[in-house]
Amino acid sequence: MTFLAIKNISKRYGPVHALDGIELSVAAGSRTAIVGPSGSGKTTLLRIIAGFEIPDEGQVMLEDQTLADGPAIVPAHRRGIGIVSQDGALFPHLSVAENVGFGMERGAQDRDQRINALIDMVELDRGMLDRRPHQLSGGQQQRVALARALGRKPRLMLLDEPFSALDTGLRENMRKAVARVLQIAGITAVLVTHDQVEALSFANQVAVLRDGRLIQAGTPQTLYLNPKDRETAIFLGDAIVLPADLGNDAVSCVLGRIPADTNGRQGRADIMLRPEQLRLSVVADAGTEAVCIGKVTDIEFGGAICTVTVVLSNANGLETLNIKSSGVGLPEIGSVVSVTVLGKAHIFDKLGA
Repeated sequence: MTFLAIKNISKRYGPVHALDGIELSVAAGSRTAIVGPSGSGKTTLLRIIAGFEIPDEGQVMLEDQTLADGPAIVPAHRRGIGIVSQDGALFPHLSVAENVGFGMERGAQDRDQRINALIDMVELDRGMLDRRPHQLSGGQQQRVALARALGRKPRLMLLDEPFSALDTGLRENMRKAVARVLQIAGITAVLVTHDQVEALSFANQVAVLRDGRLIQAGTPQTLYLNPKDRETAIFLGDAIVLPADLGNDAVSCVLGRIPADTNGRQGRADIMLRPEQLRLSVVADAGTEAVCIGKVTDIEFGGAICTVTVVLSNANGLETLNIKSSGVGLPEIGSVVSVTVLGKAHIFDKLGA
């Protein structure tokens, strides 16, 4: 069921076309991540949904209510939308309890109980209720900001890069905690982020913007394994892009014959493999026959996941690959290895010449 519908939204700032005909649907109770490089239009789109910006064209529909129809809009304070920003935007002169209760009726009999329930929901200690924001860690401040936004019982939650100021480990924990809280509360959420890993792990749907246009939207697995084009593939993670000849349910390239959904297509095309699809095995005899043989020229140790640089020797010359490998049992620099491919290759839409 479509909960939030964005229809043909366009926005210009003078000669700059910030958004160009954006079409996106968000299901009820889902989490959607909007990603893209700087200047792609993702923050502008979030601000239009929130009511802070006015679209030049198009509609924003929330359930059965029209929030924007071109320049005619519903004011932000009447939209029933909660927002959590990068810095949390807590009131420094108010306590945690006062921040969480901001917007609630002061005379309400259940006000204190609701504040306590929200603090429990975001997994904070009630002993923090009398503290001021400067006495909290970054992660605790973001939890308070989330509790405050939830206190207004929003129909939709907008998250504007809320984890980007946090340390890596804390960022991951906060991402999981926020996703859990939103799921328990049954609130639909839209996240804007520049962090691809964050988008893929947090969302049920990922939408990629580039130059003000929606390039692709779908499940994280679909976009990661079947990106529409090379730019999207590289933006969402490390990618190995190779030219290949298309055959029957397979492609032929420097790595040999790899299964692929060719759908009857013939000719040449660029294919994509994710580095984790490649597996290395040390070859004892350098002269042994194998589908693909190479030499390890460099290793970037990264703990659990390392990057091994392999130079392939083949009839067409040399090809350099960066392959993700476990930190256990790494080959030595200079060793000869065979390279095998797991799973299928992805074929980009545009055929090569």
